[in-house]
Amino acid sequence: MPYPTSPFNENFNYKLINSLLVELDYDNKISNEELMFTLKWLCSSPKMTTIRVNTLKNNVQNVLHILRQFLKETKMYIHHCLSNVVVIENTALCEELEKHEKEVIVDTECASAVLRGAHIYAPGVLGMVAGCQLNEDVSIYADIAKKCKKGFQKVYDSTSKIHIGNGKIKMQRHHLFSTKNIQYNGVAVEVSKTISGCPTINENILPAGDILLQNIPSILCVKTLNPKRGSVVIDLCASPGNKTTYIAELMENKGVIIAIDKTPKKVSQLQERCENFGANVKVYQADSTTIIIESQTSSRTVEDGPPFLPESFDNVLLDAPCSVLGKRPQLANRMSENEIKSYVPLQRKLFETATKLLKPGGTMVYSTCTITLAENEGIIAWALRTFNFIELLKPPLNLGEPGWIGTSLTEEQRNFVQRFGPNSKIDSVGFFFAYFRKKS
Repeated sequence: MPYPTSPFNENFNYKLINSLLVELDYDNKISNEELMFTLKWLCSSPKMTTIRVNTLKNNVQNVLHILRQFLKETKMYIHHCLSNVVVIENTALCEELEKHEKEVIVDTECASAVLRGAHIYAPGVLGMVAGCQLNEDVSIYADIAKKCKKGFQKVYDSTSKIHIGNGKIKMQRHHLFSTKNIQYNGVAVEVSKTISGCPTINENILPAGDILLQNIPSILCVKTLNPKRGSVVIDLCASPGNKTTYIAELMENKGVIIAIDKTPKKVSQLQERCENFGANVKVYQADSTTIIIESQTSSRTVEDGPPFLPESFDNVLLDAPCSVLGKRPQLANRMSENEIKSYVPLQRKLFETATKLLKPGGTMVYSTCTITLAENEGIIAWALRTFNFIELLKPPLNLGEPGWIGTSLTEEQRNFVQRFGPNSKIDSVGFFFAYFRKKS
């Protein structure tokens, strides 16, 4: 099978490949060719965009009608398995993208978002040619080498910049690079066309909280958790709230939903997302590794917030902090081997917390948006060895591919976990999840 075509292959970070080979200790379990295929897939953009409709506030047929008016020439439809998800197929470019005289330089994080359908917001702009006027056509370039200095005003002469799209100026240089310390956060460049063929979708075409750009694996892991009306549910690492709001939607806001995150900024973001989506969620700032109180005499209830008594929740979602190596497209990656390895101890602590909080008979989902064996199948193999009171379940809906070999997971267990990669039934991001029940 040939490698997926990608304009980024020549800029691929081979240091990352070496780090992964060492970190996963592959030996002959998965060939270098298979790993290279997976990593080059990560360098390309998904061939589709998915939008989750918040059925608490709107309905999918109405949203589909509005999107078709907004994106007239684009093929879109309701997902055959997920009735609240609209799928938009990206259109491959038939010819080389036109290059304009004026240019804008963006960082790789911003560039990745642009290739997934976002406009360019002020913080992502590194450079803009002097003299750019409002509504003037510009070409957009990604600074792969991370050498463009903030405020650069000439044509960026670098062999490591990639032309990713075109757009129109909506903020001028004096807005973006003010010496008065004024922070601008609006749309700086309205994107009109990209090399990924992904249509630029403005979520503001509908009221806030009606729709959300969300990848299918992320939606599917919450669907698998299957929280019921009246249940008591906790999302342990909840920011920015994409999965949390879907939990509220599935429960029709009938029950108790607790959402935890560690940092004040993320908690604010989480709170705002829940409010926009009309999600009845209790949000708390806390470290999820230390939110259990072991006292048998405590009279605390879930409604009191953390710390919680053991076995307080019907469902637990652990979307664990990870190395984020499943993100697509990856234009650059500067993580070290030590950084990649640092996540496993934290994931184990969080997993232990999750199992303690779960009621007997309750279910939990562990998920990551990375591709490494250690953070995915490795965690599941460790958990099944460590906690004899949990069992791995087969998800009711299988859209992924089996787990990788290389751990103590059996063939059946590898078919129970869901890995999303280049051989999955859907072309989305790199993702992984596993579904558990606590034995009665």
